[in-house]
Order: sequence, then structure tokens, then C-alpha cells
Amino acid sequence: MKPQLSEVRFERDERRFGTLAELSTNVEAIEAGLLFSSGLCPFVAVVGPSGWGKSHLLECAANHMAREFRIRCQIVNATDLLLRRLTIESRLPLLIDDAQDVLSKSRLRNQIRLLLERRVRVGLPTMIAFTGDRMTRQHVAFLPHVREWRINEMGEPSKSDRTKVVQKMSKVEKVSLSSTLQILIANRMRGNGYTLHGALNRLKLNCSSWQTADETLAACGILNPFFADSPDWDLKEAILLGTESAKTCFPAVDPSELACYAMLTIAKLDELDVARACRLEPAKARANSRRFQSRLSDSKSFEPVLSHFVEIVVENLASGQSPY
Repeated sequence: MKPQLSEVRFERDERRFGTLAELSTNVEAIEAGLLFSSGLCPFVAVVGPSGWGKSHLLECAANHMAREFRIRCQIVNATDLLLRRLTIESRLPLLIDDAQDVLSKSRLRNQIRLLLERRVRVGLPTMIAFTGDRMTRQHVAFLPHVREWRINEMGEPSKSDRTKVVQKMSKVEKVSLSSTLQILIANRMRGNGYTLHGALNRLKLNCSSWQTADETLAACGILNPFFADSPDWDLKEAILLGTESAKTCFPAVDPSELACYAMLTIAKLDELDVARACRLEPAKARANSRRFQSRLSDSKSFEPVLSHFVEIVVENLASGQSPY
């Protein structure tokens, strides 16, 4: 039975430091968050691009303090900070997210900086996250007594590190992915961590295991909209090119039947899009798919054809290369 959307959204385990993928671009920031939540580093600021773990790190720190020290503190958006008087006046640790939103608002910026100055003066633990490519003078000027702060950047992960992010996300979300599918999601899908997380949730709504070549191709069909921003991604074209290789190895197979079956039955692509790509009428595309399915049922000799073909397609999708 497929899980409900609400189950996918809310069954996620509490965010702990172990749920963060440790990368060369964020390991120092993770260490700073752990020191902060353990009471060993009272003033921490992190800067990094959107969608690569800053809010996640704040949640990990807050949850660690609640679990280990029974200190309940809230994560407050910078623009809402002055409306949350209980948080401001509390002597509990304060975690501020999206602090970049107040940097261009002089009155609000000055009010919050005054608050931060009071907290630093009396030693009240404070952790701040800014969205930005790197730490700038504007960020530094916002932090009172800047030498008291531990400042770390959380850079965008490299191509190889994106695969580690997908592996960690899939483990946390309990979605089992083939190594090829991990590479596809990490390297062929544009966007940030939110995009990757959304893709995993889309898969999880359908199934929790995507290990075989067939399942990988099916996952590509489900995630096809997520790859739309990639200029060299065309799942239908990749399948059509793959049939040329299969035709060379298995001349008895009709390439059009194989392509329609792969697109409609395995990848479950839109029928009109498939017909257009194959230059067929929709009814003819459906008939081709059913004809190949009938061949599979009648003769086991077609199973290796399909397996070989699907492996070719997913391998070339992962590498970004043409089958030729």
C-alpha cells in the first residue's frame, strides 16, 4: 500500500547531528553547532547558500539541547524576532534563522543588533544563520563583538558530495535507491537540498525501494518533472536511442514496440508525449506497448532483451552520454 502524503511529511525522525551529511564544505559548521549545543561555544554564526543545511543545523542544535540538557529553545526567524518577546527576554539559548532578511532594514537591523549586543555582554548563547554565498563585511558588522563569535561557511556541495547528500537523505527518509539512481538524482538534477528532498518524497509516495534497473527507470519517469531544468535531460530521447543498441543485439525485436513499452509501462510517461516522441498516434503507441508485453508473456527470450535495454538506458542517463 502506498503511503499517504501526510505520512511522508510527518513520519520523519527528529533531526539530529547524525542526519546531516558531513562534507568538506560543512564539517566545520557542523562542529560549531555541536559545540554550541554542548555549551562549549556560546556564539556561533553560519553562512551558506539556500537549501544546503543551515536550518537543518539549527534544528539539530536545538534538539540536542532539549535531549541532552532538557533546555527547550526555539528557532526564530529574524524578521519575527522582535515580535517574540518571550524568546527575547529569556535567558535560554537563542537560535536565529534567515538573519539576512533584516540586513537591509536599518531600523530592524539596529534593534536586533542591540539585542545581540546585550546577549553577548552577559554571555547568553546565541546561534545565527545567514543565507549567502560567503561571509561578507555586512555580516561581520551585524555581529557585535565579532571576535567572540565562531563564524563558519556552509558552501554548496561539490558534484561528488551531492551524491553523499542523496545517500544520507535516502537513509534518513528510509528510501532505498540503487547506486545509479543516487548518481542520477545527485548529478543530473538541478536545484538545492530542498529539490533533492522533494524528489525523494515523490518516490516515497510510490514505493520505498528502487534498486533494480527497471525500478530505476520507473523512478526516472516519476521524477521526470524534477529533471526539467537540466538542459541535456530528455528521458524519451534516451529511451529511443537505447532501442538502437538493443536492435543491434536483438534484431528480432521491434524497436518501436520496445520504446513504447519502456515509456508507457515502465516509466509511465504521458501517453500524448510518448506518441509525439515516437511519431505515432496515441492508439498506435498503446498497441505497441501491449504487443511487446504480450511477447514478454509468450516467450522468456524477450526478458534478457528488456533487461539489457533498460540497463543501457539508465547507465547512459547516469553518465549523461549518448548510447552511441
